Amino acid sequence: MDMLKIRLIMECEFRRGSKAAEAARNINDVYGWNTTNDRITNYWFARFRSGNFDLRNEPRGRPKMLVDNDELKAIVEADDSQTTVELAAAF
Repeated sequence: MDMLKIRLIMECEFRRGSKAAEAARNINDVYGWNTTNDRITNYWFARFRSGNFDLRNEPRGRPKMLVDNDELKAIVEADDSQTTVELAAAF
């Protein structure tokens, strides 16, 4: 089942006044074992309690590059017998 639909069902359970563990049990009873769990339901209930009812994931972004790819490519092309450990030590 689509996670957005599961989150919508969690929001309905939250608005009904259910506890997170009870909501997880109800969802799993209807949609099958392991559809959600207490940890995930607790996370979404905490978001709802804070007033955040946006059901989409927050964008995480990409980590900052620590190595210049062009420089790495030039080093590998110059000597392709180097191991990854040697290359990591060089940077």
